[in-house]
Amino acid sequence: MRLLLHICCAVCIAAPIKKLKENGVETTGYFYNPNIHPFIEFRRRIKALKVLMESEPFETVFCEDYGLREYLEKVDFKGADRCAGCYDLRLNATAKYAKENGFEAFSTTMLFSLHQNHEQIKSIGFDSEKEFGIKFEYLDYRHLAKDCQEAAKKKMLYKQSYCGCVFSEYERYKDTTKHLRKQDIEAFHKRNTNVNAGGDA
Repeated sequence: MRLLLHICCAVCIAAPIKKLKENGVETTGYFYNPNIHPFIEFRRRIKALKVLMESEPFETVFCEDYGLREYLEKVDFKGADRCAGCYDLRLNATAKYAKENGFEAFSTTMLFSLHQNHEQIKSIGFDSEKEFGIKFEYLDYRHLAKDCQEAAKKKMLYKQSYCGCVFSEYERYKDTTKHLRKQDIEAFHKRNTNVNAGGDA
């Protein structure tokens, strides 16, 4: 089977790529993630995937145009379920590319993650199958999550700490200052002290 596999990050594919090869699946990766922000994060994830491919070679199509505008135009980020729009955006693009380029099926590494809405991704995948007329290959490699983490550590791959969009980044870090530089925190407290002193006068 010729499979076009949407890849969200290097970590999620680090272990499953071996299983796919062992099962005789001719896999081509498809990096299409206009949800990933900011720009430096987008570049880090592309680089991590390319680093993985040096030790685990497999063909991959990279969509390297920064997709901030596309993401914001397509996803209802004001609503209660922006993730569904994000899944739909990426799966539809994967299905379309697969259909236009002679693949037999498509799937996504988002199904391999322990942190995504698995059933929602699965449902949207089958909706894309109907819309574009190409098979959605349901793959569940969540049992390899630990292996993925170990492989990423061994290969020294960049491991992201949030899903990808600016909103998930905010939700990840809004209640902590541990990722701020010490001098930034000190400057922040100094400014607040000066403001308060002025106000009291």
